[in-house]
Amino acid sequence: MEASSVDKLPKVELHRHLEGAVRPATILDLFRKNCGMLLNASVEDILPEVQIVEADRSLADFLAKFEFFMPCLRSAEDITRITREAIEDCAAEGIVYVELRFSPVFIKGLTGLSYVDVVEAALKGAQAVDSGPIVNFIVIIPQPAGEKAGWDSVRLARDYMSDGITGVDIADDTRVLGLEEYVRPLAWARANGLGVTVHAGESEGPESVRIAVERLGATRIGHGVRALEDQSVIALLSEKGVLLEVCPTSNVHTGVIAHIDEHPLAELVRRGVAVCINTDDPGISGITLGGEYELAHRILGLSECEIVKMNLDAIEAAFADERQRAGVRSVLEGIGS
Repeated sequence: MEASSVDKLPKVELHRHLEGAVRPATILDLFRKNCGMLLNASVEDILPEVQIVEADRSLADFLAKFEFFMPCLRSAEDITRITREAIEDCAAEGIVYVELRFSPVFIKGLTGLSYVDVVEAALKGAQAVDSGPIVNFIVIIPQPAGEKAGWDSVRLARDYMSDGITGVDIADDTRVLGLEEYVRPLAWARANGLGVTVHAGESEGPESVRIAVERLGATRIGHGVRALEDQSVIALLSEKGVLLEVCPTSNVHTGVIAHIDEHPLAELVRRGVAVCINTDDPGISGITLGGEYELAHRILGLSECEIVKMNLDAIEAAFADERQRAGVRSVLEGIGS
Protein backbone atom coordinates (compact mmCIF):
# COMPACT_ATOMS: atom_id res chain seq x y z
CA MET A 1 0.00 0.00 0.00
CA GLU A 2 1.22 3.49 -0.83
CA ALA A 3 1.54 6.15 1.85
CA SER A 4 -1.55 7.92 0.50
CA SER A 5 -3.75 4.82 0.68
CA VAL A 6 -4.71 4.88 4.38
CA ASP A 7 -7.93 6.73 3.55
CA LYS A 8 -8.88 3.77 1.33
CA LEU A 9 -8.72 1.22 4.14
CA PRO A 10 -11.96 -0.47 5.22
CA LYS A 11 -13.00 1.32 8.36
CA VAL A 12 -14.74 0.78 11.68
CA GLU A 13 -16.29 3.81 13.37
CA LEU A 14 -17.59 3.60 16.92
CA HIS A 15 -18.09 7.30 17.69
CA ARG A 16 -20.24 9.23 15.21
CA HIS A 17 -23.15 11.36 16.42
CA LEU A 18 -26.21 11.25 14.18
CA GLU A 19 -27.11 14.82 15.08
CA GLY A 20 -23.57 15.92 14.21
CA ALA A 21 -23.52 14.13 10.85
CA VAL A 22 -26.26 16.10 9.09
CA ARG A 23 -25.29 17.39 5.65
CA PRO A 24 -25.22 21.21 5.42
CA ALA A 25 -27.35 21.02 2.25
CA THR A 26 -29.95 19.02 4.18
CA ILE A 27 -29.96 21.58 6.99
CA LEU A 28 -30.68 24.33 4.49
CA ASP A 29 -33.41 22.29 2.79
CA LEU A 30 -35.11 21.48 6.10
CA PHE A 31 -35.00 25.11 7.28
CA ARG A 32 -36.75 26.09 4.06
CA LYS A 33 -39.29 23.27 4.17
CA ASN A 34 -40.09 23.27 7.88
CA CYS A 35 -39.48 26.84 8.98
CA GLY A 36 -39.85 29.00 5.88
CA MET A 37 -36.37 30.36 6.63
CA LEU A 38 -33.17 30.96 4.65
CA LEU A 39 -35.11 30.96 1.39
CA ASN A 40 -32.48 33.05 -0.40
CA ALA A 41 -29.43 31.59 1.37
CA SER A 42 -26.89 29.22 -0.14
CA VAL A 43 -25.10 26.36 1.58
CA GLU A 44 -21.98 28.52 1.63
CA ASP A 45 -23.93 31.25 3.45
CA ILE A 46 -24.85 28.96 6.34
CA LEU A 47 -21.54 27.10 6.70
CA PRO A 48 -20.16 29.47 9.40
CA GLU A 49 -23.24 28.68 11.49
CA VAL A 50 -23.17 24.91 11.06
CA GLN A 51 -19.45 24.10 10.72
CA ILE A 52 -16.37 25.03 12.71
CA VAL A 53 -14.55 28.15 11.53
CA GLU A 54 -11.21 29.59 12.62
CA ALA A 55 -12.72 31.62 15.48
CA ASP A 56 -14.41 28.56 17.03
CA ARG A 57 -12.12 26.93 19.58
CA SER A 58 -14.17 25.83 22.57
CA LEU A 59 -16.73 23.21 23.51
CA ALA A 60 -19.30 26.01 23.84
CA ASP A 61 -18.58 27.14 20.27
CA PHE A 62 -18.91 23.54 19.10
CA LEU A 63 -22.23 22.97 20.89
CA ALA A 64 -23.56 26.28 19.52
CA LYS A 65 -23.61 24.73 16.05
CA PHE A 66 -26.21 22.23 17.27
CA GLU A 67 -28.25 25.04 18.81
CA PHE A 68 -28.38 26.78 15.44
CA PHE A 69 -29.38 23.92 13.17
CA MET A 70 -31.22 21.36 15.27
CA PRO A 71 -34.50 23.39 15.20
CA CYS A 72 -34.74 22.58 11.48
CA LEU A 73 -35.72 19.04 12.48
CA ARG A 74 -39.47 18.79 13.00
CA SER A 75 -40.80 15.39 12.03
CA ALA A 76 -40.12 11.67 12.13
CA GLU A 77 -39.53 11.86 8.38
CA ASP A 78 -36.70 14.32 9.02
CA ILE A 79 -35.05 11.90 11.46
CA THR A 80 -35.41 9.09 8.95
CA ARG A 81 -33.84 11.24 6.24
CA ILE A 82 -30.79 12.33 8.23
CA THR A 83 -30.20 8.75 9.37
CA ARG A 84 -30.38 7.39 5.84
CA GLU A 85 -28.04 10.10 4.56
CA ALA A 86 -25.58 9.58 7.43
CA ILE A 87 -25.34 5.88 6.60
CA GLU A 88 -24.96 6.60 2.89
CA ASP A 89 -22.10 8.95 3.76
CA CYS A 90 -20.48 6.23 5.86
CA ALA A 91 -20.70 3.85 2.89
CA ALA A 92 -19.06 6.43 0.65
CA GLU A 93 -16.20 6.71 3.17
CA GLY A 94 -15.48 2.98 3.08
CA ILE A 95 -16.88 2.31 6.55
CA VAL A 96 -17.81 -1.35 6.96
CA TYR A 97 -19.18 -1.09 10.50
CA VAL A 98 -20.56 1.98 12.27
CA GLU A 99 -22.29 2.76 15.53
CA LEU A 100 -24.44 5.87 15.21
CA ARG A 101 -25.34 7.49 18.50
CA PHE A 102 -28.21 9.86 19.11
CA SER A 103 -30.24 11.29 21.97
CA PRO A 104 -34.01 10.71 21.93
CA VAL A 105 -34.25 12.98 24.99
CA PHE A 106 -32.56 15.83 23.13
CA ILE A 107 -34.55 15.31 19.93
CA LYS A 108 -37.86 15.00 21.79
CA GLY A 109 -37.18 18.34 23.49
CA LEU A 110 -36.70 20.03 20.12
CA THR A 111 -39.40 18.34 18.06
CA GLY A 112 -42.07 17.17 20.50
CA LEU A 113 -41.81 13.70 19.00
CA SER A 114 -42.13 10.83 21.46
CA TYR A 115 -39.10 8.73 22.36
CA VAL A 116 -40.60 5.84 20.42
CA ASP A 117 -41.18 8.01 17.35
CA VAL A 118 -37.56 9.20 17.40
CA VAL A 119 -36.11 5.72 17.73
CA GLU A 120 -38.34 4.13 15.14
CA ALA A 121 -37.64 6.95 12.69
CA ALA A 122 -33.90 6.37 13.03
CA LEU A 123 -34.31 2.62 12.60
CA LYS A 124 -36.44 3.24 9.50
CA GLY A 125 -33.65 5.36 8.05
CA ALA A 126 -31.21 2.48 8.48
CA GLN A 127 -33.62 0.07 6.85
CA ALA A 128 -33.91 2.39 3.84
CA VAL A 129 -30.25 1.87 2.88
CA ASP A 130 -29.96 -1.08 0.51
CA SER A 131 -26.23 -1.65 0.89
CA GLY A 132 -23.52 -0.20 3.06
CA PRO A 133 -21.98 -0.71 6.46
CA ILE A 134 -23.32 -2.84 9.26
CA VAL A 135 -25.10 -0.34 11.51
CA ASN A 136 -25.87 -0.46 15.22
CA PHE A 137 -27.17 2.39 17.33
CA ILE A 138 -26.27 3.86 20.72
CA VAL A 139 -28.79 5.85 22.76
CA ILE A 140 -27.26 8.91 24.42
CA ILE A 141 -28.20 10.18 27.85
CA PRO A 142 -27.66 13.96 27.74
CA GLN A 143 -25.68 14.38 30.94
CA PRO A 144 -27.25 17.63 32.16
CA ALA A 145 -30.73 16.04 32.03
CA GLY A 146 -30.38 14.00 35.23
CA GLU A 147 -31.15 10.51 36.44
CA LYS A 148 -34.75 10.34 35.18
CA ALA A 149 -33.54 10.97 31.63
CA GLY A 150 -30.97 8.28 32.25
CA TRP A 151 -33.64 5.76 33.19
CA ASP A 152 -35.82 6.78 30.24
CA SER A 153 -32.90 6.33 27.87
CA VAL A 154 -31.64 2.96 29.08
CA ARG A 155 -35.14 1.47 29.20
CA LEU A 156 -35.81 2.75 25.70
CA ALA A 157 -32.56 1.23 24.46
CA ARG A 158 -33.40 -2.11 26.07
CA ASP A 159 -36.81 -2.15 24.35
CA TYR A 160 -35.13 -1.93 20.92
CA MET A 161 -32.11 -4.19 21.44
CA SER A 162 -33.43 -6.73 18.94
CA ASP A 163 -33.78 -3.94 16.34
CA GLY A 164 -30.19 -2.72 16.48
CA ILE A 165 -29.83 -0.51 19.54
CA THR A 166 -26.92 -2.15 21.29
CA GLY A 167 -25.49 0.42 23.70
CA VAL A 168 -25.89 3.57 25.76
CA ASP A 169 -23.71 6.62 26.27
CA ILE A 170 -23.49 9.74 28.43
CA ALA A 171 -22.64 12.87 26.45
CA ASP A 172 -23.10 16.65 26.19
CA ASP A 173 -21.20 18.94 28.60
CA THR A 174 -20.35 16.36 31.23
CA ARG A 175 -19.27 19.04 33.73
CA VAL A 176 -22.87 20.01 34.54
CA LEU A 177 -23.69 17.00 36.72
CA GLY A 178 -21.37 14.43 38.23
CA LEU A 179 -21.18 11.18 36.30
CA GLU A 180 -22.10 9.40 39.54
CA GLU A 181 -25.67 10.63 38.92
CA TYR A 182 -26.03 7.78 36.43
CA VAL A 183 -24.60 4.83 38.38
CA ARG A 184 -27.97 3.09 38.86
CA PRO A 185 -29.40 3.36 35.32
CA LEU A 186 -26.11 2.28 33.75
CA ALA A 187 -25.84 -0.70 36.11
CA TRP A 188 -29.33 -1.69 34.93
CA ALA A 189 -28.28 -1.21 31.30
CA ARG A 190 -25.28 -3.51 31.72
CA ALA A 191 -27.37 -6.12 33.51
CA ASN A 192 -29.77 -6.10 30.58
CA GLY A 193 -27.11 -6.68 27.95
CA LEU A 194 -26.42 -3.17 26.70
CA GLY A 195 -22.91 -1.94 26.01
CA VAL A 196 -21.78 1.14 27.93
CA THR A 197 -19.57 3.92 26.64
CA VAL A 198 -19.17 7.30 28.36
CA HIS A 199 -17.82 10.66 27.25
CA ALA A 200 -14.94 11.36 29.65
CA GLY A 201 -11.42 12.71 29.67
CA GLU A 202 -12.39 15.51 27.30
CA SER A 203 -13.80 18.62 28.97
CA GLU A 204 -13.00 16.96 32.31
CA GLY A 205 -9.71 15.47 33.44
CA PRO A 206 -8.56 11.89 34.03
CA GLU A 207 -10.69 11.39 37.15
CA SER A 208 -13.78 11.40 34.93
CA VAL A 209 -12.28 8.46 33.02
CA ARG A 210 -11.72 6.59 36.28
CA ILE A 211 -15.32 7.19 37.36
CA ALA A 212 -16.65 6.07 33.99
CA VAL A 213 -14.73 2.79 34.19
CA GLU A 214 -14.94 2.00 37.90
CA ARG A 215 -18.36 3.38 38.82
CA LEU A 216 -20.31 3.23 35.55
CA GLY A 217 -18.79 0.08 34.11
CA ALA A 218 -17.84 1.61 30.76
CA THR A 219 -15.89 -0.71 28.47
CA ARG A 220 -15.23 2.18 26.08
CA ILE A 221 -14.57 5.87 26.63
CA GLY A 222 -15.59 8.65 24.26
CA HIS A 223 -12.43 10.71 23.70
CA GLY A 224 -10.50 9.97 26.92
CA VAL A 225 -7.35 11.77 25.78
CA ARG A 226 -6.86 13.50 29.13
CA ALA A 227 -6.28 10.11 30.73
CA LEU A 228 -2.62 10.78 29.93
CA GLU A 229 -2.58 13.33 32.75
CA ASP A 230 -2.65 10.47 35.30
CA GLN A 231 -0.48 7.39 34.85
CA SER A 232 -2.70 5.38 37.21
CA VAL A 233 -5.66 5.98 34.88
CA ILE A 234 -3.58 4.82 31.90
CA ALA A 235 -2.74 1.70 33.88
CA LEU A 236 -6.43 1.19 34.66
CA LEU A 237 -7.37 1.41 30.98
CA SER A 238 -4.70 -1.10 30.03
CA GLU A 239 -5.61 -3.47 32.87
CA LYS A 240 -9.34 -3.42 32.04
CA GLY A 241 -8.86 -3.43 28.27
CA VAL A 242 -10.96 -0.29 27.90
CA LEU A 243 -10.89 1.19 24.41
CA LEU A 244 -10.72 4.94 23.80
CA GLU A 245 -12.85 6.30 20.95
CA VAL A 246 -10.41 9.04 19.90
CA CYS A 247 -11.57 11.91 17.67
CA PRO A 248 -8.48 13.95 16.69
CA THR A 249 -9.95 16.90 14.75
CA SER A 250 -12.89 17.19 17.11
CA ASN A 251 -10.48 17.48 20.05
CA VAL A 252 -8.89 20.49 18.35
CA HIS A 253 -12.26 22.01 17.48
CA THR A 254 -13.49 21.79 21.09
CA GLY A 255 -10.25 23.21 22.47
CA VAL A 256 -9.10 20.07 24.27
CA ILE A 257 -5.95 20.01 22.12
CA ALA A 258 -4.38 23.23 20.86
CA HIS A 259 -3.17 21.93 17.48
CA ILE A 260 -3.45 18.67 15.61
CA ASP A 261 0.30 18.01 15.67
CA GLU A 262 0.08 18.04 19.51
CA HIS A 263 -2.60 15.36 19.63
CA PRO A 264 -1.65 12.48 21.99
CA LEU A 265 -3.05 9.64 19.85
CA ALA A 266 0.41 8.23 19.10
CA GLU A 267 1.40 8.51 22.76
CA LEU A 268 -1.68 6.56 23.81
CA VAL A 269 -0.71 3.83 21.35
CA ARG A 270 2.84 3.83 22.69
CA ARG A 271 1.50 3.45 26.24
CA GLY A 272 -0.40 0.33 25.21
CA VAL A 273 -3.91 1.78 25.42
CA ALA A 274 -6.47 0.35 22.99
CA VAL A 275 -7.74 3.16 20.73
CA CYS A 276 -9.66 3.69 17.52
CA ILE A 277 -10.03 6.74 15.28
CA ASN A 278 -13.40 8.44 14.82
CA THR A 279 -14.98 11.61 13.44
CA ASP A 280 -17.35 12.49 16.33
CA ASP A 281 -19.45 15.07 14.43
CA PRO A 282 -18.30 15.05 10.80
CA GLY A 283 -20.95 17.49 9.62
CA ILE A 284 -19.86 20.11 12.14
CA SER A 285 -16.14 19.51 11.73
CA GLY A 286 -16.35 19.20 7.94
CA ILE A 287 -14.30 16.01 7.90
CA THR A 288 -14.35 12.37 6.82
CA LEU A 289 -12.99 9.31 8.58
CA GLY A 290 -10.51 8.79 5.75
CA GLY A 291 -9.25 12.31 6.32
CA GLU A 292 -8.72 11.51 10.00
CA TYR A 293 -6.70 8.44 8.99
CA GLU A 294 -4.53 10.67 6.81
CA LEU A 295 -3.94 13.04 9.74
CA ALA A 296 -3.03 10.13 11.99
CA HIS A 297 -0.64 8.78 9.37
CA ARG A 298 0.98 11.92 7.96
CA ILE A 299 0.96 14.25 10.97
CA LEU A 300 0.92 11.95 13.99
CA GLY A 301 3.16 9.30 12.47
CA LEU A 302 0.99 6.22 12.85
CA SER A 303 1.70 3.43 10.37
CA GLU A 304 -0.87 1.73 8.19
CA CYS A 305 -0.42 -1.44 10.24
CA GLU A 306 -1.18 0.48 13.42
CA ILE A 307 -4.34 1.91 11.88
CA VAL A 308 -5.46 -1.54 10.72
CA LYS A 309 -4.86 -2.85 14.26
CA MET A 310 -7.00 -0.02 15.64
CA ASN A 311 -9.86 -1.18 13.47
CA LEU A 312 -9.40 -4.78 14.62
CA ASP A 313 -9.42 -3.57 18.24
CA ALA A 314 -12.49 -1.48 17.48
CA ILE A 315 -14.56 -4.35 16.14
CA GLU A 316 -13.63 -6.46 19.16
CA ALA A 317 -14.86 -3.63 21.42
CA ALA A 318 -17.93 -2.93 19.28
CA PHE A 319 -21.42 -3.39 20.69
CA ALA A 320 -22.04 -6.03 18.04
CA ASP A 321 -23.04 -9.66 18.00
CA GLU A 322 -20.52 -12.33 17.07
CA ARG A 323 -21.93 -12.78 13.56
CA GLN A 324 -21.45 -9.09 12.81
CA ARG A 325 -18.04 -9.07 14.43
CA ALA A 326 -16.84 -12.08 12.45
CA GLY A 327 -17.99 -10.58 9.16
CA VAL A 328 -16.16 -7.32 9.76
CA ARG A 329 -13.09 -9.11 11.10
CA SER A 330 -12.82 -11.11 7.87
CA VAL A 331 -12.81 -7.92 5.81
CA LEU A 332 -10.17 -6.27 8.00
CA GLU A 333 -7.96 -9.34 8.18
CA GLY A 334 -8.13 -9.70 4.40
CA ILE A 335 -6.21 -6.46 3.84
CA GLY A 336 -3.00 -7.21 2.00
CA SER A 337 -3.62 -10.95 1.88
